[in-house]
Amino acid sequence: MAALHIVNRFSALASCLEVAASDDSVLLIQDAVYALTQAPPRVLLAIAEDVRARGLEARLQEDVRLVDYAEFVDLTVTHQPLISWD
Repeated sequence: MAALHIVNRFSALASCLEVAASDDSVLLIQDAVYALTQAPPRVLLAIAEDVRARGLEARLQEDVRLVDYAEFVDLTVTHQPLISWD
């Protein structure tokens, strides 16, 4: 089963991506969503509410998938282990 990396700070994303396997999922939350305005090196997931709260919807790069909190819960069920980055 693939891991779910949950990143809550922009500064932690680079470290996360260095160790995340290609089949792992990377979910950006809180201020980490600011990273979505730059070209992501891989498909990233982000909490839609955090993106909207920061006014970033129009500035997202392609390869970004927005998820709601219900989908976030589903991701925690379908991925193991869960790894938090901050």
